[in-house]
Amino acid sequence: MTDDEIEDFESKWGVEYDPYFDEPYEESELPVGKYKEDKSYGDRRYENGEVFYKDEATGLFYRQGSRPRARKFWNLNSS
Repeated sequence: MTDDEIEDFESKWGVEYDPYFDEPYEESELPVGKYKEDKSYGDRRYENGEVFYKDEATGLFYRQGSRPRARKFWNLNSS
């Protein structure tokens, strides 16, 4: 992220930027080891306790504890 993007991030989310949590991971950068994949969202839960959430739009993964993920469970405004 650029310095401006980091500043925007901190302002938007109200937390200090931490690349360990806030930088996305490509699939090739994820830990090696056994994991369970969520069938609905593609998230990965590793045996060592690490959790990575998949961003459907980009295919990138975010470590648990990073940016919040907004999901609609019911599409109540579809008309």
